[in-house]
Amino acid sequence: MKKQFNTLLLLFISSLMLSQQQKHTVMAKETLYGLSKKYNVSIDDLKKVNPQLNSRTLQIGEILNIPDKKASSKANEYLTSNTANNTQNIENTQNLDYFYITVEPKQTLYGLSKKYHTTIKSIIALNPAMDKNGPKIGEILKIPANSSLENSNAYNHVYSDDKKDQEELKINNSDSKEEINIKDKKELTSAKDDPIETNKKENIENQNDKESDILSKNKLPENGLQNDAKDQSSSQADSEFRKDGVNVVLFLPFHTGESSVNPERRIATQFYSGVKLALDSLSNRGKRVHVKIFDTSNDNKFREIVNTYDFSNTNLIIGPLFKSNLLTLADKIKKIPIISPFSSSDDLDEHENLILYNTKDQILAEKVTDEMLKKYSNEKIYIVYDEEHFKTAQFIQSLIKDRKNNAEVILTKNAEDIKPDQNLVTEEYNKIYALLISNQDPVINKYLDTITSFETNQVQPISLFYSSLFDNKKYEEKLINFGLLYLDTNYVNEFGFNEQKMMNLYKKKYCHMPDKYAITGFDVTYDILSRVDEKGNLSNAIMKAESKQVSNKYSFRRINKNGAWVNQEARIIQLLK
Repeated sequence: MKKQFNTLLLLFISSLMLSQQQKHTVMAKETLYGLSKKYNVSIDDLKKVNPQLNSRTLQIGEILNIPDKKASSKANEYLTSNTANNTQNIENTQNLDYFYITVEPKQTLYGLSKKYHTTIKSIIALNPAMDKNGPKIGEILKIPANSSLENSNAYNHVYSDDKKDQEELKINNSDSKEEINIKDKKELTSAKDDPIETNKKENIENQNDKESDILSKNKLPENGLQNDAKDQSSSQADSEFRKDGVNVVLFLPFHTGESSVNPERRIATQFYSGVKLALDSLSNRGKRVHVKIFDTSNDNKFREIVNTYDFSNTNLIIGPLFKSNLLTLADKIKKIPIISPFSSSDDLDEHENLILYNTKDQILAEKVTDEMLKKYSNEKIYIVYDEEHFKTAQFIQSLIKDRKNNAEVILTKNAEDIKPDQNLVTEEYNKIYALLISNQDPVINKYLDTITSFETNQVQPISLFYSSLFDNKKYEEKLINFGLLYLDTNYVNEFGFNEQKMMNLYKKKYCHMPDKYAITGFDVTYDILSRVDEKGNLSNAIMKAESKQVSNKYSFRRINKNGAWVNQEARIIQLLK
């Protein structure tokens, strides 16, 4: 009940602020801190009227609500003086049959009914005090709690070559290495191996409206397998798959029929929004794709689908997202290419029909070593690692020793062990290399504190992974001066032509900017279907070709003679003035 009270109280505070506010379009280089100073409001108040900022950073082009300073003060005063009374009121009025929303600009009763899969009549019945002309901006409304996805286990889409009101996005092929040197950038948090597991703890309550919006704009049809794979015969289940296009099965954990907040559902809906945009774009190029979508949130039903569904006409499978489900599917399906969008676990390596899109740490290690040794001239090398990445640190040490057998390479878990290398005769400092191999914030913080205490001519900082701490105001300017170099598989250059085109199309379709899961959904779907020929086949030559998508580059090699296809690419980023 306390949580319900807090939710309603925040909604009330937001409505106070929304009633007196202006708009601001985010420009390049702007930060929350800068906007708070510009408009003389707190960062907390900005987040209250722009709840999407609780779970991500600013995005260029998005429109923010700017609360009036007086309204903010009034809201804070209300918060401190009326808590007890409102707790009692909310406890008396809270009901499991509905939930609350705050009306945003341009929202109408019709739009709300479509967004939450309910009727105008139901909304009016729950909100008798609402103005007869419709809801007002900032007004708090009750929405029926049974407004959710239709409860079904599989759906069908067919993407033909019919032209739609969208632009074409072309694949870029290049054999050259790309190095991006940029000070101001748009970065999506890198998630290694299995980001679904590592992101389950993030705050996602503010994503509910976004998910409902995505699913309402991409309404999942009800004419697929209903609830149980056994409900249709193999011929029925496969009837929509024809020979006039590429037949794709998509496995995602939508958790249909569930009303509770679920991190897997959020990831699935965002990923699917990117898939949909990619399919639309490919359709405009004349590519005909038939897609069948299965909800994999129930492990038992997933195994049942795998065992009973007729995959004989399927050309390609995208998903599942979890390693355990991927192994279950790959053990059963041996010939059809199976795409793993996120997991690149070594447990998947022995399945020759698996295609792993997330670049392995080993490949990143080889790339960072190549880059470091380009300018290497007998400098001392420190490698700072955490317990999880000890083997990766040893691997890089061996790579360096194989090519520079006299190199002094020091492995340490403590960044404070890094020391400047001073020539005792000349008293001048020799530059050292300090390589970070960790995605744990305490380790990264200590590394950055140590590195930024040196002079810029004393050390070259390098990181195997991107960290959001690189953008922290405490370190950002110093790291630019040092010329920090790192590898990234989720870098989005918002100044790039194709990147801007994709993000603009996405915003036009969904009214918000894509997150990292949406971009991955787009990249993976667009890339693999661009490689598939008209008969649904993937040749070795086309798998080895390099392509550049929105967040990463892709070219594939088999991990061994009969092993999985593994992405060989990553972007090399260097911060420069």
